[in-house]
Amino acid sequence: MLTGLFAKLLLAIIFGATIGLERGGSHQGNGAIGGIRTYSLMALTGALSGVFLTNNYSPIAITLFGGFLALLIAYYIIGSWKSKDLGVTSELSAITTFLIGLLLILEIIPLQITVALFVILIFILSLKSQTEQIVAGISRKELKSFISYAIIALVILPFLPDVSYKLTDLPVLPDLLNGLGIDLGQFSTLDLINPRKIWMVVVLITGIDVFGYVLGRFVGNKKSFALTSFIAGFVSSTSATQSLAQKSKNSGFINHLIGAAILANLASFLQIFLLVGPLNPKWLISIAPSILIMILTAGLIAIILFKKKEAKATATVEEKTKGKIFSLMPALKFASILIVVKIATKICLMLFGQSGFVISSVIASFAGLDAILVTLAEMAGHTITYKFAFLTFLLVNATNLLSKTIYSYIQGSRQFAFKFMISAIAIIGASSIWLFFI
Repeated sequence: MLTGLFAKLLLAIIFGATIGLERGGSHQGNGAIGGIRTYSLMALTGALSGVFLTNNYSPIAITLFGGFLALLIAYYIIGSWKSKDLGVTSELSAITTFLIGLLLILEIIPLQITVALFVILIFILSLKSQTEQIVAGISRKELKSFISYAIIALVILPFLPDVSYKLTDLPVLPDLLNGLGIDLGQFSTLDLINPRKIWMVVVLITGIDVFGYVLGRFVGNKKSFALTSFIAGFVSSTSATQSLAQKSKNSGFINHLIGAAILANLASFLQIFLLVGPLNPKWLISIAPSILIMILTAGLIAIILFKKKEAKATATVEEKTKGKIFSLMPALKFASILIVVKIATKICLMLFGQSGFVISSVIASFAGLDAILVTLAEMAGHTITYKFAFLTFLLVNATNLLSKTIYSYIQGSRQFAFKFMISAIAIIGASSIWLFFI
């Protein structure tokens, strides 16, 4: 027990010293609370407070915390009065350091989360120079864009109903059709639109632009395309591809944008393992080589595109887009297209049913692959053979990739759409190689 306690106290000192090292190295000047020794003692004080609390010596723990807080407040008041600087970053980092030491002993939350909090604190503190540059460089137009996105994602989205509206839910229409003697039959249950899910697509597309813009300020535009798209690909590779296609109209980095779009789709290929694995491991093993070939091909294409030299972007293009973080209209346009595609898909599923399973799946792949993959995983080896399920998978994946080419043509530049189509065909062709081995 003593060994465990000693290890935690030592860890608290190490964490405090690391935070102090960062604080001391950031050249805070007169406003700095301290360096390695000061922050080490803060973390140790927090840890000792935790020791006293766990051993029922609460008055001593409260005294330690009260004394620490009193010293911190006094330091802030005197320091602010002398330097005329009302910033509280150092004071908040001191309190967090104390709390990290306390949490290490109390174990209210798992040790891994406490370590994660420490890493996040170091990361935030280390961003001082970058955040100052970003804030200094933010224009009024950019600020309005951030506020607009906050309204789109945090104000509008939560209040939209998460309900699928059917034909019968439309006002007047059912009475009008009944008056005309028209029976909707099975189409009366047709889902037309789910406002929250559709608006989520808008939030995703605009969000990719906003996140990419912020990331671009830290790592540069070229790298931000790749990182943002790969992360977004796990959420919606279609939305990520359309966001990049939209950018292609006003960017000289066409190859980098296509490479980023391929990375987004690579992320969606990785997701297949997560979707199919728990439902049908046996089928996953049989199609895994094909998925791995797709991943390797997509990765290779992305690397080639990223290394390819770009034509020089004109200054006018950069000036046009400066300060404009995202565009709402293209996102709304794509959401509208998606509504039409989903309705058409559902109508086809009603008309063809199980007898036209492949046709229905191909049409459904225009809207996304997740639902189809789940259905295939459930049916493979039971309702349909593994090989037939694999053939259907190849077909719907091909259709899904090529449908993104169509969307890209509508949303972006022709050059982007053409090069993305070539890349998609290469991935489709490579994934089909495994057919010769089953």
